[in-house]
Amino acid sequence: MESNESNECTECDYGTVARYRVTATQEIVQFCDECEALWDAEEDRTSPSVTTIEQFLTVRGLPLLRSGLVPLL
Repeated sequence: MESNESNECTECDYGTVARYRVTATQEIVQFCDECEALWDAEEDRTSPSVTTIEQFLTVRGLPLLRSGLVPLL
């Protein structure tokens, strides 16, 4: 699986994608700061996103707060 070398979002071509740890579940995800498209931690971002960070948190019954997300370097 190839990774996307750029941090540019392939969904909106505008935002920046970064990796985060969801503190409540310890899952690692990557999502766009502009359109909120979400991918699993190791997913190839050349594939279309199938959800958003809002949908991801809602399905897990978590609050829609970015304070529950820890940015990873």
